Amino acid sequence: MNDALMYFLKVNIAIALFYLFFRLLFYNDTFWKTRRFYLVFSILLSVIYPFVSLTGWLEKQEPMQAIIVNYAQLQAVTVTPQPKSAFTIENVLLGVYALVSVVLLVKMLVQLISILRWKLKGEKKYLQETEIISIKETIAPFSFFNDIFINPALHSEQEISQILAHEKTHALQMHSLDVLVSEMLTITCWINPAAWLLKREIRHNLEFLADSKVVESGFDSKDYQYHLLQLSYQTPEVKLGNKFNVSTLKKRIIMMNQQKTKKAGIMKYSLIVPLALALVLSSNAETLVNSAKKVLSTEKGTSVEPQTEVKFEVVTPVQTELPTQKDKKNSVYTVVEQMPEFPGGEKELRSYVARNVRYPVEAQKSNTQGKVFVRFVVDEAGKVTDATVLKSIEEKAKKLDQIVVVGYGPSNKTEEKNALEETNMKLLESEATRVINTMPAWTPGKQNGKNVPVYYTMPIIFQLDNGDSPKKESSKIELKDGASPLYIIDGKTASQKDLANMSPDNIKEISVLKDKSATAVYGDKGKNGVIVITSKK
Repeated sequence: MNDALMYFLKVNIAIALFYLFFRLLFYNDTFWKTRRFYLVFSILLSVIYPFVSLTGWLEKQEPMQAIIVNYAQLQAVTVTPQPKSAFTIENVLLGVYALVSVVLLVKMLVQLISILRWKLKGEKKYLQETEIISIKETIAPFSFFNDIFINPALHSEQEISQILAHEKTHALQMHSLDVLVSEMLTITCWINPAAWLLKREIRHNLEFLADSKVVESGFDSKDYQYHLLQLSYQTPEVKLGNKFNVSTLKKRIIMMNQQKTKKAGIMKYSLIVPLALALVLSSNAETLVNSAKKVLSTEKGTSVEPQTEVKFEVVTPVQTELPTQKDKKNSVYTVVEQMPEFPGGEKELRSYVARNVRYPVEAQKSNTQGKVFVRFVVDEAGKVTDATVLKSIEEKAKKLDQIVVVGYGPSNKTEEKNALEETNMKLLESEATRVINTMPAWTPGKQNGKNVPVYYTMPIIFQLDNGDSPKKESSKIELKDGASPLYIIDGKTASQKDLANMSPDNIKEISVLKDKSATAVYGDKGKNGVIVITSKK
């Protein structure tokens, strides 16, 4: 799944959970200030928690290492000659979503411009020792940050005192910040009903706070409530402002007359801590799996070299063993607390390679396909260096009859054809290393808080769209002169039938001996070459 989409889903799930908690536990209490903290904090935490990573700590725990071994797998990039169309259902839906967000953003900017227009149009005055912006038009009083907008001619002295007490609370407590945060929430998460409900609760709670302050200032509660009802006919001009006669007056009046919640009830707000921890841990569960994939796709620091004068490649399942901490010889780490990361994440890495690799034309003409493993180093600055081809194979072998001894292959292949295939595989290898070497800078790996160089291995699959794959070779392994070699399985002489009955999953290592290296150990029996197979038993 795309990293950006995963982040978006995490944010929206958190918002829905926080709103559900609010409705179930805090909806009817009178802890206005605590409620304000909860509502704003829930939005900020929803945005931030996907970035909180516990992976470095979890990977050090032994139970987690077992999880890594059991569930991670090597990721590969498949390259085809034909580029994929950018016009997809996913892109169309993303475009529609972005369009709605832009419309909502423009609407908010229009409101901000409207406030600025009122500020420029009004006149600054002092009213009852409070600085205001006097408006001549008939509008409902409102405030935005430190500015209070009011038409003094529309209200009596007593009413003005109540209005100023209300709006000064909004201004002094910076309620406009909460308003802007809630607006940005609905702009980015407009598809989530919980975002709109959370925004509504934020606006209501701000009014409860201001109403409570007015009553605490000594104004008669009933007189203040009648004043609110008298102003309910006025339509607010600016929706972003904190309005004196905001809608849902019934709820405000109920809350003003409601008995105060006992102080012990505030303890239930501590439940936000386990909820936040649960979100962080759930987010890191997915992050841990991704990190494990990166760990197991790194090179172990050692490789098995074939016997001198003979080139061969045998495909066996990838061993899921935890790599060593550091390649002491080269001072390059193979696994660290925080693995290197490509800009945009693992999927963007595969996407980058797929977009930039060009399938060699000569390889396409000869139907050459295969997998190329390229190992490289992400240094302390995030720069990609030392790209090296570890191995490349004609196809992913799943049966023993697909084992190919390159350069000394089955007798039904001519030397000319072998040379052509080897040349085309070199083209694939060259293209793979070219793209790796042109990668942009990564986020470097970290060990003990310091940037360190780290090995990284990327498998790249070259595959033609027609689905064709190289023809399976004969299960009989022969040397170049066509004579049958000597087969040795676990130190014992074996037949071609014994070899055919072996499962590839049980093969640990295959070595090919030729000429003097064969006869020196096995005498005349090895004159046609020796195939030495070691099983995993």
